[in-house]
Amino acid sequence: MNKYWNKEEKAKIVNEFIRDDFQNFSDEYLEKLFDEFREDKRTITFINYYNDIVLDNKKINFGTFKAKWAIQGMEKKVYSYFDDNFIELKHEIIGKKDIYSFYEKYCCKRRREAIFCCKLFHVILPGEFPPIDNNIIKYFKLNNESKIVSYQIIKHGYELYLKSNQNKMIEIKKILSKNKYSYLRINELSDYRIIDMIYWFVLNRRKNGT
Repeated sequence: MNKYWNKEEKAKIVNEFIRDDFQNFSDEYLEKLFDEFREDKRTITFINYYNDIVLDNKKINFGTFKAKWAIQGMEKKVYSYFDDNFIELKHEIIGKKDIYSFYEKYCCKRRREAIFCCKLFHVILPGEFPPIDNNIIKYFKLNNESKIVSYQIIKHGYELYLKSNQNKMIEIKKILSKNKYSYLRINELSDYRIIDMIYWFVLNRRKNGT
């Protein structure tokens, strides 16, 4: 995306990406896609972990958190701070809902931990912040932006898509509500998570050369 376009224009392009992709995601395609990962131990392990900390609100250990979300290079001194101060930090996230200010205050002193910050906001406020990782940023061709700005663009792109495409989301939930996908707990997931999860499956498939 052209670096001179503003964030609103880029978010509209992200929305168009999603709209075009999801129009091509037939019921059969989505079912086949998710079937391919049903027996994948690594996928199931992560989804179970996700359900524990997001849907069941189990206590987060941040060493495990960074490992499960594949956040590379984060120093123990940094993530231990979140273990030691989690209650206060959680209250700040819920109270202010300001990911950029939180990022500037806590997540870029020693290294720019934008992806960690995005995941944390999603875990605490899953209905208001998508998780988003590096593969999603690359897919939407936002590599030239800082990651936290890319996040803000993609988040708004998701919002634009969801505002106009609830019928498609209902169709997707119906497919993934089948008993064989019960481990997903689809009816408990936010729409943000569902969009992100579909891209996670699609991009993993491409990465694996299928």
